[in-house]
Amino acid sequence: MFLCHGAGSDRGSCTALACALGADAGVTAQALSFPGRGDVPGPARGTVAELAGFVREHVTNTLGSLDAPHVVLGHSMGGAVALEYALHAPPGLRALVLVSTGARLRVHPSILAAFAPDGDGARPPAATTTEALGFGLPTSVPRATARSDWQAADSFDRMGQVHEIRTPTLILVGDADVLTPVKYAHFLHERIRGSQLVVLPSAGHSLPTEHTPAVAEHVAAFLREVALSEDGRKAC
Repeated sequence: MFLCHGAGSDRGSCTALACALGADAGVTAQALSFPGRGDVPGPARGTVAELAGFVREHVTNTLGSLDAPHVVLGHSMGGAVALEYALHAPPGLRALVLVSTGARLRVHPSILAAFAPDGDGARPPAATTTEALGFGLPTSVPRATARSDWQAADSFDRMGQVHEIRTPTLILVGDADVLTPVKYAHFLHERIRGSQLVVLPSAGHSLPTEHTPAVAEHVAAFLREVALSEDGRKAC
């Protein structure tokens, strides 16, 4: 299982969830970092489609083939990447998990302004970042990479295509999420055939870090259900 992080973040935002899935559910989960961060060389990818291409490269390098069974989970911008990945689903994609995301992501101008180039190469001020996003940026994320992420998220729009997804899908959202509100999740649920929707009470946007056990529990149950369904089809 491959976990994709949100804008302005890195694999650290999904590490606790990967560990919980492994320890409590026996799910082999790997948290990814996208390029342009301290732990992944190369320039940042400028669009969600390019980020999805990176995931395809990583899956191929890790498993040897896109035919190998695998699951992709994405949070926020990472959810957009997961959607893009599923719209061109390789043969091995068995399930999709979308966390605090939407088919269209629009970023408030104040957030983009906070990451505007200023020539000094510094990261955005911690106070601005925390106030705008609700969490601080890791030190591995340069200012230019954070801006590239937010621009990629802002330009993402697959509202007219998500109904094409046929991969078994779990959608998770917090009922107090102001960045990707519940209506985004309902839109996905209504259009992705057979999808499951879970709304976590008293939860905001950062589900992988702030509600790790609950997310892991729902993901593990969903994957067990998908596995049973796969076995049933094979038996037939």
